[in-house]
Amino acid sequence: MSDIRQWGTTFLLNGIWQVTAITILALVSAKLLSRMPSRYAHRVWVLALVACLVIPLATVLIQHSAGTDVAGTNKVESHLGVSPNSSASGFSIPLHSLSRSIPVPPIFSRVLLWVFAVLLLYATARLVWMLYCTHSIRRSAYEREVPKPLLQVAERCLQAFELRAVPILCSDEVTVPSTVGFRRPVLLLPENFFANELTEDDLFSVLSHEFAHVRRHDFILNLLYEIVHVAVCFHPFTAFIRSRIAHTRELACDEMAARMLPSGAHYARSLLHLAQSVLSGGQSQSTYALGLFDTNTLEERIVNILKTTTASTKWARTVRFLVAYLAGAAALGISAFSLKLAAENATDLKQFAGTWECKYKGRAFFTLRMAVKDGVLGGTAVHSTRVAWVDGELIPGTDETAQDRIFDTHASGQQLLLKVADGPNVVDPISLSFKLTGKDEAEVMPLVDQHGDVPPPKKPWHFQRVSDSK
Repeated sequence: MSDIRQWGTTFLLNGIWQVTAITILALVSAKLLSRMPSRYAHRVWVLALVACLVIPLATVLIQHSAGTDVAGTNKVESHLGVSPNSSASGFSIPLHSLSRSIPVPPIFSRVLLWVFAVLLLYATARLVWMLYCTHSIRRSAYEREVPKPLLQVAERCLQAFELRAVPILCSDEVTVPSTVGFRRPVLLLPENFFANELTEDDLFSVLSHEFAHVRRHDFILNLLYEIVHVAVCFHPFTAFIRSRIAHTRELACDEMAARMLPSGAHYARSLLHLAQSVLSGGQSQSTYALGLFDTNTLEERIVNILKTTTASTKWARTVRFLVAYLAGAAALGISAFSLKLAAENATDLKQFAGTWECKYKGRAFFTLRMAVKDGVLGGTAVHSTRVAWVDGELIPGTDETAQDRIFDTHASGQQLLLKVADGPNVVDPISLSFKLTGKDEAEVMPLVDQHGDVPPPKKPWHFQRVSDSK
């Protein structure tokens, strides 16, 4: 399995369950923030979308940097209890398995990547087409004399939002007010908005909502969110997250716009009146422009505007802290657990088969006898029961030996991770990283954590293959 195919399969397999977990976490967090201004829920969904890409990518990078890539090794947080002097102490390698290896047939990996490639191509083409349509509408928009009431309302809204002048253009291609652009944003209005048919409250509702998009830089931010979504379009929950981002974005703009009117009820009535008059002409074509009624959730928006927010400042801070704590703890947990690919076939394992010995002062103190049976690498290990740490190296601390089983082996290229114990249910197995350095030579490093003042070993054990057993 090539590296690219390995990385891609690992990304997708972990993304399937990690995105699901992230979505559930975001739902819980958004529920906790239901009494808060909508901008907080919006941030939660944005962070969720970003996490859907970052966490699976981080999983691949962590596996790769650890030298295991997608070899399917269980993450080992183990330690070797040794003494910093020549006095011997025994092996103590407790395993805390935080990830799980799974075998993936090559055909499944290829199909998975081909499906992802098709979805990626479709999502990219869709985004490019929407941008093209938006650009075409922007180019077709034209200047028109702006009625005085509309101009006065626009000036007051710009001043309230502390914005520079935003050009107001007429477009025959839109049926709802829309904002386009990020460097030089423009407001596109249908023809009927220039006919002095709207009340002052309606004009305030429209312009304040659209200028809220400009104030929040929603156009460029939403483009970034769309790009992120393209990369994780393989999971249906990311489409749900994207819809929640769009919905909470509109709610946040509604709340900003409602401040321009005497009350939320005025804004809600204007929103309903605009929906009845504007949408009677039908929806415009799908574009990337930020329209007034893009999300088709008018009822929820009106309810959100009319609701009374009673959350105190203390409660608000508490909820924000809980959400941040929950998100951080979950992110750490999700990143700690991952799926890793097992070796592709038995051929990868045969290079490790044989009897390997590690000697100290001419005497073998660690012997590995490995063989491949039914596509699984296993065997036995005879080793000293105690070791000592001396000058960065673990050496035998006693002549007493023990024989254990070799199990849970995972290969990636010329690297092998294995566990040695009486059985797979032993609490403290010996975990080793085995790397071929020649045809019959290998370096082995015990997987240990630093404890107290005792540093981990710096020098690997050198093993020699003394016989083949393939």
